[in-house]
Amino acid sequence: MKRFNNILCVVEPDKASKTALLQALYLAEHHQADLTIVSTIETPGAWHFLFRTKEEEEGALEAVIANKRLAIEQWIRSLDVDRSIKIDILVGNPFLQIIRRVLQAQHDLVIKCSDDPDWMARLFGSDDMHLLRKCPCPVLMLKAGHDKGFRQVLVAVDANDEIDDADERQIQHQLNLKLLHHAALFSISEMSQLHVGSVWDFYGEEFLRYGAFSHMSEEKVDEYISAIRGRCADRLRHLVDELNETVGQQIAAYLQPSIHLVKGQPARAIPLMAQDYAIDLIVMGTVARTGIPGLIIGNTAEAILEQVTCSVLAIKPDGFVTPVDWR
Repeated sequence: MKRFNNILCVVEPDKASKTALLQALYLAEHHQADLTIVSTIETPGAWHFLFRTKEEEEGALEAVIANKRLAIEQWIRSLDVDRSIKIDILVGNPFLQIIRRVLQAQHDLVIKCSDDPDWMARLFGSDDMHLLRKCPCPVLMLKAGHDKGFRQVLVAVDANDEIDDADERQIQHQLNLKLLHHAALFSISEMSQLHVGSVWDFYGEEFLRYGAFSHMSEEKVDEYISAIRGRCADRLRHLVDELNETVGQQIAAYLQPSIHLVKGQPARAIPLMAQDYAIDLIVMGTVARTGIPGLIIGNTAEAILEQVTCSVLAIKPDGFVTPVDWR
């Protein structure tokens, strides 16, 4: 299986970041990956007005950076970390600088604790949400204080059959496989139970049942909808079969994921699924090409994030291009 090779962990030298650091250390050791820790300094808008000369301003900023680096080094030592870790201080808008570092250093995973202790209570418009939307590599956004590991992992995939365009179907399929692969990575490393969940619906059901111009009987409508559900169930089983083929017989025998196919709307059904199965980590897509029905796009993803109380691994489809300039 593909592993993480270059992990970026975003911290502040306080207790809220301990969860992120410990998870980053564990994953770096498990995957034999490089690990870099970064912290950000956002200078106030009127910063340069505080100094008489450019040299004075630069000297003050260097002192702030040095003090921040020292604080992080002392904090790491206090946690009895015995691994040598590269530490960088980024100056500027936090989410922009983090994404630029990802682009420059080709990181393949970002780990961070949510800024808000209440997790998603005030996430929208925050640096965290910008990071989830725009970071090109997977982002593991951790619930602060979650130190027990991921015992229950849910991957939300799309098994709907409403896509007619072959290229869009392929994009959807590849994103599903990517989500499953990353969920399997965490389930294996954490020895956790893997849940594969998908939400389906037939958006013309009310018209067929109650429309003035509908001439289908209740029995015919039930048969039609049952056939749609059957096709979605087949797609979901085929996705799991493809995952098993990818990971190999031995790992597949260990994973044995629980499969959940639920009728409804993703924004409501996925958080309920997470609640019902006491999920610790949701693996989900947060953006996809506009026009692909059923995929978790934009507002739907944000509606899910607003409701869940667990950690989230956010994945982008292959070919996603961040709007953030690397320079």
